Amino acid sequence: MPTQNFSQVMFNFYHAKMLTSREENEMKKLLALATAAFCVLSLGACATNNGGTSAPASGGYTFADTVKWDAEYDVVVAGFGASGAVTAKTAAENGASVLIVEKCTEGEAGGNSKVAGQLFAYGNGNVEETKKYYQALAGDTEVPEASLDVIVNGVANMAEILVNDFGLNKDDFVDWTGFPVIGVMSPEYPEFEGSDTVGLWTTHMGTSDSHLYQILKEHVVKNADKIDVWFETPATELIQDPMSGAIIGVKVTRGGQESHIRALNGVVLCTGGFEDNKEMVQHYIGLTDYAPIGGLYNTGDGIRMAQAVGADLWHMTVYEGGFGLGGVSFNVEEGQRASQIQVLSQGPLNTGALVLLGMDGDRFVNESVPVRHGHVYMNGTWHNPTYPDKMWTVYDQTQADLIAEAEAIPEQFRSQVVEASTLEELAEKTGMKADQLKATIANFNDYAKQGTDEQYHRDGETMRPFDGAKYYAFPVKAEILNTQGGPKRNENAEILDVKGNPIPHLYSAGEMGGITSEHYQGGTNLAECIIFGQIAGKNAAAAKDPLPEYTLAPKVESTPTKLGEVTDLNKETNYETQDNEYIGEGTGMGGKLVVKVTMDGDKIANVEILEHSESENISDPAIEQLPKAIVEANGTEVDTISGATVTSKAIIEAVNNALAQVK
Repeated sequence: MPTQNFSQVMFNFYHAKMLTSREENEMKKLLALATAAFCVLSLGACATNNGGTSAPASGGYTFADTVKWDAEYDVVVAGFGASGAVTAKTAAENGASVLIVEKCTEGEAGGNSKVAGQLFAYGNGNVEETKKYYQALAGDTEVPEASLDVIVNGVANMAEILVNDFGLNKDDFVDWTGFPVIGVMSPEYPEFEGSDTVGLWTTHMGTSDSHLYQILKEHVVKNADKIDVWFETPATELIQDPMSGAIIGVKVTRGGQESHIRALNGVVLCTGGFEDNKEMVQHYIGLTDYAPIGGLYNTGDGIRMAQAVGADLWHMTVYEGGFGLGGVSFNVEEGQRASQIQVLSQGPLNTGALVLLGMDGDRFVNESVPVRHGHVYMNGTWHNPTYPDKMWTVYDQTQADLIAEAEAIPEQFRSQVVEASTLEELAEKTGMKADQLKATIANFNDYAKQGTDEQYHRDGETMRPFDGAKYYAFPVKAEILNTQGGPKRNENAEILDVKGNPIPHLYSAGEMGGITSEHYQGGTNLAECIIFGQIAGKNAAAAKDPLPEYTLAPKVESTPTKLGEVTDLNKETNYETQDNEYIGEGTGMGGKLVVKVTMDGDKIANVEILEHSESENISDPAIEQLPKAIVEANGTEVDTISGATVTSKAIIEAVNNALAQVK
């Protein structure tokens, strides 16, 4: 007798029976369910097993076996900036096969790590003082102690890490404390406790030359036998095991084709922030007209992928800005990097008769104070300014002469300068409000004459009254160096879900979801790339437990309630009453309020509130005091309780409703 498969057996059974219409429908359902169950069980014998953590201990098959994989590695790293390079190097040194997928070309790759100043924060080996400093940087925001300790230990020993783990010579390093310009940020918050031990360092005498990034990249090249790199290959989606929640791979686009990359032990997101995604910047930060200072490709890809698998987010409103006049840029074209103004110095573009104005013609910032990564001092702390949607730098003829002499405005922006003989004319040409513009300049002139800026506390030495000869203005826009927010991660570089649990096999490093929550010390992001890159690389490379067997959920019987069967609206409660008791209703802030009034002849003996939905604390005085007052007054001609007027009126209404029933 020839062997029959399961479907043939069921088909023969179905046709061998004389079934009623109802029995036939039930049999069809049974056939469908049984066939599906059989397919799940039988596929375990024929599905390809990828090895590693795919095979379950039970001998069945896993969800990973249902995906057609185009490549397989122990660890997949998304992003080839500093954090991606360190992660890949560390994972490879811990025995893993590694793939880096990078959406840019090799020339464009590197993110902010490549175009940054190459400065790293260093605590000179003093963990205790470095921790005090970073606690002060966090301000009133809460940072998990374990995560804070990780960044503190790393920053305190960053020079030693670069020497011991990357083969560099500390004698080549440069401490920029005390140097002009850059020294202003070394440390960036010298008034904070512990700042004396923290400074900005580089690995050689030079800045903004991609030197440190190239060193980290070279370590990837040295491990080319363990690390593959795919440029122009953006990661688009994480592949998650539905049984365990573990991340088991990544979807990428390469050569116009979608590919599925198996990650046996872990996926690490090193994709940077979202400063180049205008929609996300507008949503989380509130800026609509801005220019990025750093890389042009940080579009929040990793954040979106992590969100799709349940990641929690933090620090999404935190960002770092520029280093010059009010943290603004010349009005560069859309898609171009910011062009900063008077960087970390004072000169003709942030002193004298010059102000920054919004479209109302109002000032919004101290124009001459050195900004700290875009933060300005306001009411005891340092914040990013609240930028108007459109902004102008306004100055007088004397200032225009100084600017021209210093060639302070780059040639490509000189055509944007607006010139006017009067403030009314300038308002008309710029769209600012003339009356407010005139008032602002008049106030500024008074501040300059008295040497005290009563509005933004600008140093009197940096102000001069407008000469009134002519007025000039050029448009500016906000600028963003980098965002700090992203998926929340713990001290193990694991990305956490919205319940605070690690998403299995998913890690991150770098500024995507970085630890900075309020004040930023320059060089921390680059240090963080190295610190969490090493942690993520090691933990991602570690072998993982086998995935659970992939099974269908069993069918269950449900008896759901339907509309109208269960509701908390319009509930009717029948209250028992004696001959001298009466029920009354009123309407308060929370809805129905029910009282029971007990009569003793023609006197009110008691008022009891049986039911109400009023707000606790707010309504409590009326609930407690008014019934007694009504009894004492033998009527409802009583004062309402201050702060609980609506509740008081509801009680009076309910009592009156009950009294109306007395015969």
